[in-house]
Amino acid sequence: MAELIMPNGETSTVHPADRKQGFSLEELYKLLACDCVQIIHLRDGRMMWMDEEGKHKTSQINEKATALLHQAGGVPWDDVVGRVLITIRGEVQ
Repeated sequence: MAELIMPNGETSTVHPADRKQGFSLEELYKLLACDCVQIIHLRDGRMMWMDEEGKHKTSQINEKATALLHQAGGVPWDDVVGRVLITIRGEVQ
């Protein structure tokens, strides 16, 4: 069960079309509204997926995702922008 975090703070649970195979790259692109994804491994074993080029597209900071990044040891002055998908191992092809 993956969590989609929107920049306005809203979250929703999302599932891949094929739960056995996990999210496809195309599904990630659609969920994140992007063409290139970036992955960050969080300390608790989860993975944070975001738009690799997000900061070139918007300045809308995703406060919830930024807090997760900082808790994972990310650069303290760095912010996450745009949509973010949090998954566990095996949820992405």
